[in-house]
Amino acid sequence: MFGAKSDSPTKEKKLSPKDAMAQKIDAISGASEMVFKLGQIYVKPFITVALNPEKGKKFIVFQEAAGTDGKPSGKRGKFWETNNSKEIAGWVLEREGSPYLA
Repeated sequence: MFGAKSDSPTKEKKLSPKDAMAQKIDAISGASEMVFKLGQIYVKPFITVALNPEKGKKFIVFQEAAGTDGKPSGKRGKFWETNNSKEIAGWVLEREGSPYLA
């Protein structure tokens, strides 16, 4: 009467934006990288996430300024290392970041 009907289709849980971004970060493999662009107020608006080739934390996060054309300048510095993709996703989303597609 009040319970779920057995013949009703089960609804798939919708991922939050943070979880969806974390899944994409976790899918990075080999030498591939994922680039995000932060909101307009940031001096170094490009964030690149890559797998750490050395022992230690799983991901390396780089920060990079924009060139005169508004694209990544090519000069980036290591920002931080972490094992947690949700930590990266949360940090990017707090700063109005989104995936950057060249």
